[in-house]
Amino acid sequence: MLNTVIDYSILEHFTKSQPAQIPIGREEDNEYWNSFWKFLKQGSDIVLTNYGNQQNIFLNKLTTGRKGTTIKTEDTFKKPHKCKFPKDQDIQTVFFINEESESDKVKYRKNNGFLFGFRDDYPKVWKELSLFGKPKVLPVRETDEVANFHSWNQLSEYILPFSDLIIVDNYMFDETVWDNNLFKIIEEFSRLANVRFNLLLVSFAHSKYVNVYSGLEQKINDKLKDIGVSCNLSVVLTKERLKEHDRGMFTNYLRIKSGDSLVYFNKNGGFETSGTDIDFHSLSEEDKFNAAYAALVNIKNIIGKLKETCEKDKRLFGDLENRLI
Repeated sequence: MLNTVIDYSILEHFTKSQPAQIPIGREEDNEYWNSFWKFLKQGSDIVLTNYGNQQNIFLNKLTTGRKGTTIKTEDTFKKPHKCKFPKDQDIQTVFFINEESESDKVKYRKNNGFLFGFRDDYPKVWKELSLFGKPKVLPVRETDEVANFHSWNQLSEYILPFSDLIIVDNYMFDETVWDNNLFKIIEEFSRLANVRFNLLLVSFAHSKYVNVYSGLEQKINDKLKDIGVSCNLSVVLTKERLKEHDRGMFTNYLRIKSGDSLVYFNKNGGFETSGTDIDFHSLSEEDKFNAAYAALVNIKNIIGKLKETCEKDKRLFGDLENRLI
């Protein structure tokens, strides 16, 4: 599950903001408040900073009935040098900190691939993390009846801060359509990235054709340079008995799943796919986190097994450094 560092003053502000219950209070306000409370109580391991042995009825309730999640208190928050966290910081940590300096708020967000909420915007940040009020499933097909997913630019409505990105699709290296799909996806993530990120591409190559991909890493790096993307690239080509069947993307706080290959669009911007759905999963939800974790463990295991094969130099490229696995 995600880890959360939260300042006591923000927790206190949040608990005091509990809305009047329905029917007096607004349904949306109650839904937001209850969802954040449930996350703090059962959906995350908590570090409560600047605690100072305070007494609060909500704090008492927060420390009991946590169903496997933990909470610990710290007297102070250890502010990192230049607001930049060290590389050993868990990348699936959310920070709700009481920072008064506007320039330091900017530094936190600019210098890290983490999600930050402050006293003046933590409700908005929680809504972004939890995808509150956003459609979590969209059809990828022609339709005039409902909202659909019709451009990779729509990813910007969901992308959260990240330091590591994994894209999995067994057909992503089809060069006839990769400009319109794979590189559009990477470009959209890169456009919203605060830091240089680790990019791992996991696809499939049949043993009969694996030699065709000998220059793949350089070709991808050249394409990335052409579109202005700076990242640490690694590539994995799985084989027949070591194949990941799910398609999608993983970042620090988000999983995006596809019902079919990510080859959605043609060069004219129309649909290449005959129709599928795209799902957006916030890892603030325990079941979504657990499912993503299991998929990432499987990817890690596949890489480990490929390292033991005689084809490892034909199937593994780059340093394979990605902190999601």
